[in-house]
Amino acid sequence: MADILDDWLAEDLGDGDVTSQSVVDNSPCRAEVTGGPGIISGLEICDTLLSKVNVKGDTSFFDGDRIKSDVSILSLSGKAHDILRVERLLLNILCHLSGISTFTAKIVELAKSVNPKVEILATRKTVPGLRKFEKQAVVHGGGQTHRMRLDDAILIKDNHLQLCKEITKAIERSRMKHPDLMIEVEADNNEQALEAAKSGADRVMLDNFTLEDIEKTVLNLRKISDIEIEVSGGITIDNIKAYAPFADFVSLGSLTMAAPPIDFSLHVN
Repeated sequence: MADILDDWLAEDLGDGDVTSQSVVDNSPCRAEVTGGPGIISGLEICDTLLSKVNVKGDTSFFDGDRIKSDVSILSLSGKAHDILRVERLLLNILCHLSGISTFTAKIVELAKSVNPKVEILATRKTVPGLRKFEKQAVVHGGGQTHRMRLDDAILIKDNHLQLCKEITKAIERSRMKHPDLMIEVEADNNEQALEAAKSGADRVMLDNFTLEDIEKTVLNLRKISDIEIEVSGGITIDNIKAYAPFADFVSLGSLTMAAPPIDFSLHVN
């Protein structure tokens, strides 16, 4: 984390905060970070960030806490130049990550209202360099992660099957090379889903299925196997309640790619 924060600071600072250095004395200063409503994420990262610029941050909140509007979540004390040069980076982190956790919490609440056992998963659709933090934000909002990296599990997708051709063969090869990893097959239709279940996959992903096709395929799968069922593709905050009853897992790229930011601001006093 420390090296990444150094890069982020350097990106924003350039040769220095010339405005603050020109306009204000570098005297002791206090500031408050306020914002909301939403689920906070990014406080732990911001604590490390503040230590890098000799600013002290005090808070009674934790990542994952829910806040109302215009709540003071962080009190800062340090030199004026240090607080001002870290202001935008600090707020960017809190706004972006809290947006993800808040959006995730809304999805989780809707999904679990119709299926208390369903788990909401974040995919690998993340901003390069931010995956660890964006995935943490999903967890702060009550979700879970799918794969963090390509080596976390076997996920046999359409492009793999275009080259390998046979689901059964793909599963056999995967099991032989990586016996300890979970094997999931992305199915485009009922036939592929059934073949995955019969061939010993641990989980099948019903990708871009219509609701009618999902209901039919889940019924067929449950007749032959207790395989884990994941649904993905085209699922949004508006239709999650329709899909959640059929699945053990629902994965959404929108958790990390489409979450609106939560508004936070910093004011010196």
